Amino acid sequence: SLLTGLSIVGAALALAFRESLENLIASFVIFFDRPFQAGDFVKVQSVAGVVERVDLRSRRVRTCDKSYVTVPNKQMVDSILDNVSKRSQIRGAIDLHLHLQTPTAKINELLTEVRSFLSTIPEIQTQTVLFNDIRLQAYVVFIEFFTPPIPWPQFTAIKERINFQILQTMDRLEIKVAAEGKDLAFPLGNTQA
Repeated sequence: SLLTGLSIVGAALALAFRESLENLIASFVIFFDRPFQAGDFVKVQSVAGVVERVDLRSRRVRTCDKSYVTVPNKQMVDSILDNVSKRSQIRGAIDLHLHLQTPTAKINELLTEVRSFLSTIPEIQTQTVLFNDIRLQAYVVFIEFFTPPIPWPQFTAIKERINFQILQTMDRLEIKVAAEGKDLAFPLGNTQA
């Protein structure tokens, strides 16, 4: 009965310390693999932010909204981890949905002017500007550009400059945007990084 009691206690302790042991093992995996270090901007599951502190059990991450989040090491090892700081480039993309009444000559002029403007920004390494699709409600212009891994505020400032330039060009060319059958005075679409 003593042996049975000890085995039950041992099993209970093993279950209680299982998570701590998994996190400790994961910390060794992180130490040898080095997928990130303090100061890197990472995304793991629903958490994105800068790694501020590294412990044996967990990592402390400062999120974009300035929260201080503890992420267990096991979760950092078991999940897909995106180390944004190690990217070779940052991508920006814009989809413009143009009104179907837009003449092809004006679409072509818009493409030419956007290409020309993007080539004046020294941080942009590569660009793609094309008349991408013809849909029932809109003509689609796709704009994509890549920069080196520059600071995020600098990248967002570049995106803002590009958006304003596109708006000004569309205003001058009198190009309207199609959105659910309504004409709008500004281009809709997604801008991402």
